[in-house]
Amino acid sequence: MVELRVLGTVEVVAGGARLDVGHARQRDVLAVLLLDVGRAVPAGRLIDRVWGERPPRQPRNSLYAYVSRLRGLLGALDGVTIERERDGYVLVADPLTVDVHRFERLTRQAKATADDHAALALYDEALSLWRGTPLSELDSPWVADVRSELERKHDTAVLDRDDLRLRTGAHAAVLARPEPDVASGERAAAQRIEALFLDGRPADALREYEMVRSRLADELGADPGPRLRGLHQRILTGRGPEPRQLPAAAPAFSGRTGERAELDRMLAAEGAVAVISGAGGLGKTWLAVRWATDHASRFPDGQLYVDLRGFDPAHEPVPAEHAVRGFLSALGVAAASIPPDPDGQVALYRSLTARRRLLVVLDNARDTRHVTPLLPGGSACSVLITSRHELGGLLTTHGASALRLRTLDEEQARDLLAHKLGPARLAEEPEAAREILSQCGGMPLALAIVAARVTVQPSGRLSALAAELREGRLDALDTGELTASLRAVFDASCRALSPEAASAFRLLGVVPAEDIGRAAATALLGNARTLRVLCAASLLEEHLPGRFRMHDLVKLYAAELADPATRLTALTRLLDHYVSTAAAAMDLLSPDEPYLRPAVTGPRRSFTDVQAARAWLDAERPSMLALVTSAPKALADQVVQLSATLRRYLYVAAHHNEALTFHTTALALTRPGTHEWGFTTHAVAMTLTLLGRFDPASEYLEQALTLAVEHRNDLLESMTRSSMATIADIRGNRQEARVQLDLALAAARRTGHALLEGKALCNIGEHHRRRGNHAKAVEYLHRSGRIAEDLGSAGLGAPVLAALGSAYAGLGRREEADDHFRRALEVVRAGGNTNLEVTALNDLAATKSGREAISLYEKALELARRSGHLRERALAHHGLGVARRAVGDEPEARVHLEAALAAYGELRAPEVAEIRELLGVGLGM
Repeated sequence: MVELRVLGTVEVVAGGARLDVGHARQRDVLAVLLLDVGRAVPAGRLIDRVWGERPPRQPRNSLYAYVSRLRGLLGALDGVTIERERDGYVLVADPLTVDVHRFERLTRQAKATADDHAALALYDEALSLWRGTPLSELDSPWVADVRSELERKHDTAVLDRDDLRLRTGAHAAVLARPEPDVASGERAAAQRIEALFLDGRPADALREYEMVRSRLADELGADPGPRLRGLHQRILTGRGPEPRQLPAAAPAFSGRTGERAELDRMLAAEGAVAVISGAGGLGKTWLAVRWATDHASRFPDGQLYVDLRGFDPAHEPVPAEHAVRGFLSALGVAAASIPPDPDGQVALYRSLTARRRLLVVLDNARDTRHVTPLLPGGSACSVLITSRHELGGLLTTHGASALRLRTLDEEQARDLLAHKLGPARLAEEPEAAREILSQCGGMPLALAIVAARVTVQPSGRLSALAAELREGRLDALDTGELTASLRAVFDASCRALSPEAASAFRLLGVVPAEDIGRAAATALLGNARTLRVLCAASLLEEHLPGRFRMHDLVKLYAAELADPATRLTALTRLLDHYVSTAAAAMDLLSPDEPYLRPAVTGPRRSFTDVQAARAWLDAERPSMLALVTSAPKALADQVVQLSATLRRYLYVAAHHNEALTFHTTALALTRPGTHEWGFTTHAVAMTLTLLGRFDPASEYLEQALTLAVEHRNDLLESMTRSSMATIADIRGNRQEARVQLDLALAAARRTGHALLEGKALCNIGEHHRRRGNHAKAVEYLHRSGRIAEDLGSAGLGAPVLAALGSAYAGLGRREEADDHFRRALEVVRAGGNTNLEVTALNDLAATKSGREAISLYEKALELARRSGHLRERALAHHGLGVARRAVGDEPEARVHLEAALAAYGELRAPEVAEIRELLGVGLGM
């Protein structure tokens, strides 16, 4: 290591050894070059600075000789050399190896640093470079001027450091310095007087003030300046110093404007207490410090700040009594004057703050007990607290306001990343940038870690980082330092939990769905108490009443902590809960079809009515789907049970795509040839039929029918033949459809289930209606309707009403048709039967014309699109094409007819020919 020194004697030190740099004139040359390191110094200027008005006879030769010897001396050092440049010389070296340049850089950094303690450390380092009088062995007019300027900078740095010492409670160090005289200036005198006051010696401080005032009057004929007069007043009134403890605020970005405005509101009145809570990594400290810095002028008596380290990954929490002592010191209480007992310290702290307009920032608090001793006295001080805990006790007992910090939205997250990396960097790889933003989930710490990784590897591709995040997000969001690792941040939160809450946290991590209901969570955890605990700890969020979720990054961490055995046990409890509760819901939703559902034993939830049961099914459907698709094979029985239990609900509510996922997952876990396999195969086939995928549906139906016939399972046979008839009817194979329908009716009658017979009769009635035999249709539909009335079955009655509406319309009995359609729609909407609603809307629209028909078809099309029902979508497009053409809207008519042609083509339905003809007419063919 090379050190080039001028703050003392001119020296060159290499590896701890001082080199001989020659006599005084040669050291003069070296000093000139060191002070202008990196800049060329013309030879004439060198000569003038070294010799002044008494140069040697041949100054350039002498200068050359000195430079030559210095070049030889410095040439052996790494990174230091003297080079010739035009008519002068330049000493090439890192400026920070020259003590004077390092001193000036450190003092600049100290002045720019908002953190007083950090600035103090920089000043200490800068002043430690001084070894005495600068250029002490040299003597020339130029040296005298330089020395004077350097000493002025040294004295300024000492004074700046002493101001910091006074603000940070290090007034003893100020008193240890020699007493200043008048020549030292009022600032030094004021510092000593303030140090005496802070040391608990107000009488000495007043005597010192009088001495300074007298000397100023006697020697300079002047009165004390504003600082001395203000200090004198403070001593007389007993008021302590004005602490400025806020750490440096990170640069702002456009996000969190709403939260900052909310803090403005919460802290508008004097004496307000505001709590910013939220999960680790959301930027609570940034927000608090940013707000406090922006509003520092509102608190003329200063700002107190402490990092309580309540959830610090590397340190234990700071005890409240330790923080109180720090505040007392900052408020000017000498160490000897601080009461020994914690209660006395708190009392003194509150006395000192009772009439002062201070802002107290308590960062990273563990809980309410952690911050209560640090609340100031009186009503003049405002308090801003951050914590991962919601601090409900503080909100209750101290009237604090709460700001729950949440993740950034998509726009805010992009702004933050662009703020750190620059918009151009994101624009270079927009897809990768979008994926990174998605993987970070709006968490500011995750985005900051990503930005840091990109910054240290500026040539790296965002796409590579995106790929790394896909492979393992928590691994990718780790810089190797505890303060920049999501795992470390989450671990700090978990360490604060009780064993019961920590266990619940791990169990919730294995839930595959985005959220979980209270009842399901209770089944999973064994009780609901820990849900509240985890919400209070900001590890869980009740984002909707009774529904809870984790941030996906928190959930990944929780899942890592769960062992396989615990995971299986937890998922078993959860799936058992869904099976039993779904069975209870279906008993209300479809009470006349218990034979279609597996028997479920054990306690069941009680629903107040059908609406409550349907609401539960709607709310839990995504969770049940996520659980079924991720369940291990060990839970195959429960998966098959749940699929069978939900079959009618999924069909009626028209969740056809989700139904396909449910049933195909269950089928893969079912042993071929079994009763369960046959019914699950039929469920898959029925769902594929609704989605318009007739070919694979037919294959599954053939397998189900073979099993039904072999095992003489009349229930499965009737259901399967009815589904086969549906496909045949849609494709125009009327004779084949009628054969299957008659066989389905016969099988239904053999089961002894009247409802199944009623469905078979309704299907036959629909078959006759499609063939144009409306009178025959009415006959079968009335027979089906009587069964529905006898059973009180809305599930059968609604399709009968809708089919009768179409049949009466075909017979020209418009009023009866409209009445039946109206009644059918009332029933299906009350019962949430979306599958039948779309059919009824299409059939009703077919009986209308003009704008009325268009409106009904559009409603049907919306429902058909949402459910994936291809046949009904084709019918809606077909009807809209015809209706739009009828009102003269030919462009829209062609759009719908072409869509109908594509849908009918997928179905291989006979309507294809009709649509082609309609499109031909549109083209004028």
